[in-house]
Amino acid sequence: MQGFPQSGVPGPGPASDGLAQLQATMHAIEVACTSIQMHINPAAAEATILSLCQSPQPYQACQFILGNSKVPNARFQAAAAIRDAAIREWGFLTADDKRSLISFCLCFFMQHASSPEGYVLAKVSSVAAQLMKRGW
Repeated sequence: MQGFPQSGVPGPGPASDGLAQLQATMHAIEVACTSIQMHINPAAAEATILSLCQSPQPYQACQFILGNSKVPNARFQAAAAIRDAAIREWGFLTADDKRSLISFCLCFFMQHASSPEGYVLAKVSSVAAQLMKRGW
């Protein structure tokens, strides 16, 4: 199973290292999503996606995937990982972090309202709704 770094916490090294890590994470998730669709080693692909969902603070990587991936299923899985991590870590997130996650989801939804991938938008809006409800 592939592990992903804690994306919410900046690491050492120049910013290009961070960008390279985000791109590598996005590529791994895109390959996993494509592999599942093509029935190529689905167990390994599912393990890769599960690793993202179970990573501590995967928010930066997930937001990068949502904003940059051309693979709709990768964007869907990134939204699911935001939801899973935020619900799991809700008690440890600051009020600003919570607002930032909700705002990101709502802004993403509004900016991509005309997207043909309705299921991705439905997932992102669902995540925003679940996080807002949790915050009440």
